[in-house]
Amino acid sequence: MTPASDGGTSEGIFDLDYASWKIRATLVVAGFVFYLGVFVVCHQLSSSLNATYRSLMAREKVFWDLAATRAVFGVQSTAAGLWALLGDPVLQADKALGQQNWCWFHITTATGFFFFENVAVHLSSLFFWTFDLFLVVHHFFAFLGFLGSTVNLRAGHYLAMTTLLLEMSTPFTCISWMLLKAGWSETLLWKANQWLMIHMFHCRMVLTYHIWWVCFWSWDRLVSSLYLPHFALFLVGLALLTLLLNPYWTHKKTQQLLTPVDWNFAQPQTKNNRAGRTSGQELQKKRL
Repeated sequence: MTPASDGGTSEGIFDLDYASWKIRATLVVAGFVFYLGVFVVCHQLSSSLNATYRSLMAREKVFWDLAATRAVFGVQSTAAGLWALLGDPVLQADKALGQQNWCWFHITTATGFFFFENVAVHLSSLFFWTFDLFLVVHHFFAFLGFLGSTVNLRAGHYLAMTTLLLEMSTPFTCISWMLLKAGWSETLLWKANQWLMIHMFHCRMVLTYHIWWVCFWSWDRLVSSLYLPHFALFLVGLALLTLLLNPYWTHKKTQQLLTPVDWNFAQPQTKNNRAGRTSGQELQKKRL
């Protein structure tokens, strides 16, 4: 199958020759550069306008900027994924082989984003001497998975786009962490966002079951259209999400609602230190 756009949104920027390696590579680079730009702009604006950001450690500032960048990508992914899941007639008609030009755009730019994520996470780990195994595994599989969809002209787009919808939780995760650092964890706003975020993680779990269902009923056509290493990578990544990552993250976010703690930067400390940190967060809240 070749890139097609029968009956969908394919005007303007989406109406490109996606069979061209040059076009797809350019969009991958564009995705990388765009989200790198979001990261830099977030740093500049936060440094100028946000007192909480200026009070953070360097590693926390990097995490803040990455959270905001992921939130922007999450908005793009959620909009695209919802349309693929619920609206696009071509993808609904053929979940195994259906393709759309607008999907090519999102798949290639998402590949650029996940490449940016891998670079940022590994550079941050190297610079700050940290390592988050779950995050590294998640981004590794995401990048290789979308790279496979970018390279393979026969690959259908429905599974890739519904996988993008798994990013539905990232805007809420960003808001949760920023409000927590600002000392707003006792506010109704933070708790409401936390409830919504937990709900999104439950939706992620249901969505993975749907993806398994599509794989089961379209197995032969997926095997014939996808490269075997790519399909195997997708299934392993989906299994990790279904059995390990989604349940773990859902548990941690639910636990965080009951005990507002920033586990990303938590360290063993005494009760007095924890009290001091809480006071510091209250001071940050006032400074906002």
